[in-house]
Amino acid sequence: MKQKRILSVQDVSCFGKCSNTVALPVCSAAGLETVMLPTALLSTHTGGFKGFTFLDTTEEMGRILRHWEAEKISFDALYTGYFGSAQQLSLVTEYAARLLRPDALRIIDPVLGDGGKLYSIYDDAYVAAMRAFCAGADIITPNVTEACNLAGVPYCGEAYDKDALDGVLGELQKLGVRSAVITGVRFGETEIGVLYRDFGTGETFTLSSVRSDMQLHGTGDVFASALAGFLLNDYSPKEALSRTIAFLAACIRDTEAAMPEHWYGLLFERRLGMIADAVRE
Repeated sequence: MKQKRILSVQDVSCFGKCSNTVALPVCSAAGLETVMLPTALLSTHTGGFKGFTFLDTTEEMGRILRHWEAEKISFDALYTGYFGSAQQLSLVTEYAARLLRPDALRIIDPVLGDGGKLYSIYDDAYVAAMRAFCAGADIITPNVTEACNLAGVPYCGEAYDKDALDGVLGELQKLGVRSAVITGVRFGETEIGVLYRDFGTGETFTLSSVRSDMQLHGTGDVFASALAGFLLNDYSPKEALSRTIAFLAACIRDTEAAMPEHWYGLLFERRLGMIADAVRE
């Protein structure tokens, strides 16, 4: 059986369990050859650590992509997370056209912000660049804040509001994406989950699990990485999301039991067997 190869484009935070340091083990557990293209190199992630180091890798990204093109390396999927600039978005767009196989899956986690606000390094011009970057994606995985910014509408809050989120999804469809899953939607007092829509078929559904009161850094990265792994193993979107949420819920339970030692990231390693077993079924 041919092994699929996925290109994960996001930063490397050397300590802290997020971005590529999550994508590599999670996607590998799904049986994928996982190749990293770092958009930045950090000593730690930025959630709760002080004095972290940061190295912009834009120039090196160009060198790496040119080398891969010369070596005729190609990919079955593109999975993107944190970018440091619109220039990096343009660079990946340019080379994706030549490095991705014709039927490659494009999974975009459009990192922009959380809690109703953009991250401090981003502005409206970057949001516009991200909108353009999303065009042609098979699935995008924004949280509620990111979905509202991409849609160009005021932040509607995380509590499930069918009419408001239908409006957001309508605007996301205009980006030219095939499907979207909005994460971090709160269903009542105790449940949190996702809202999914396939813009071709109109299929729409929600899935949820028990909400944790902890703020767990990198949870979205674990979610998107697991989802990519299941989708590339030919699970339907609904089954892929259901298994991803079950995996994430197990990781959260483990992390809660291990607190306070794991405040800096999700304890996911012990549950990777859930993914490995699922893709062998």
